[in-house]
Amino acid sequence: MLFKDEKLKPLNILLYLIGVTTIILIMQHFYKLMPDFKYELPIEFLVITVVSCFFLYLISGNKTFKSAFNDTGYVIKTLFPTLLFPLLFCVMGIFTIVMDKPALKDTWLFDTIMNLFCMMLVGIYEEVGFRFCACDAMLPVLKKTKHPFFWTSFIAGIIFGWVHVVWVNFANLQEVMQFVLKIANLTLHSATYMFLYWKTRSIAGLAIVHCLNDFLPTFLTDMFVFENVNETAGYTSGDAGTTIIYLIQLVVSIACFIYVYKKVWKTIDKQKVLEEW
Repeated sequence: MLFKDEKLKPLNILLYLIGVTTIILIMQHFYKLMPDFKYELPIEFLVITVVSCFFLYLISGNKTFKSAFNDTGYVIKTLFPTLLFPLLFCVMGIFTIVMDKPALKDTWLFDTIMNLFCMMLVGIYEEVGFRFCACDAMLPVLKKTKHPFFWTSFIAGIIFGWVHVVWVNFANLQEVMQFVLKIANLTLHSATYMFLYWKTRSIAGLAIVHCLNDFLPTFLTDMFVFENVNETAGYTSGDAGTTIIYLIQLVVSIACFIYVYKKVWKTIDKQKVLEEW
């Protein structure tokens, strides 16, 4: 922990923002270092994971790392409803395979394992960098406000959602709608995960669920040669189909948020969290 003094704790928010900026810069420029290297992506994600953990350690010391495997099963079980939407994509992919019988890739096993490894790293560094660092930096400062948990989850969620939007053409109504829906989805998603973080301070459980959320909709494209793949997971487009997907996802996100809120919120020792964070 870099700033232990109560008066210096607001500087942790600056550390958090520096950490987020560092992650984004690595994402944008890492490929330039190894443009033709086959394993550029997993190495990039590994570097980002280390950087995220480094900033978490600067902000809150080893508190979260000590509890990394707390209640892993409980976290996965509680957040299982959040996997319903990616599971739907998985089922749709299986249906397409049955109907169209696409060719199996020669490197399907390697590609699938590599994708799983990368998504696990994404699960770790996005939880650590965008959720844990945000919470550990902001909650000690915002605890003097009337609703510290709300403001912490809301601000962290907005930032988390913003960095997932690659490009927006504000002159295109569809893209603006997708931008708003994407931010809303990921803000709710972030708040839902934050409940479990306050409850358990678990890295493993949240990272595993996050990994599955990213892995399940995509792993079939690593195994089979699909003619048409809809790449709408991380950006906006002018396609009305993307808007419909995001609308359905928002309904699912709201339902999951309400479910986890009712199940977890009242069981969190909020006073203890505010004292220890």
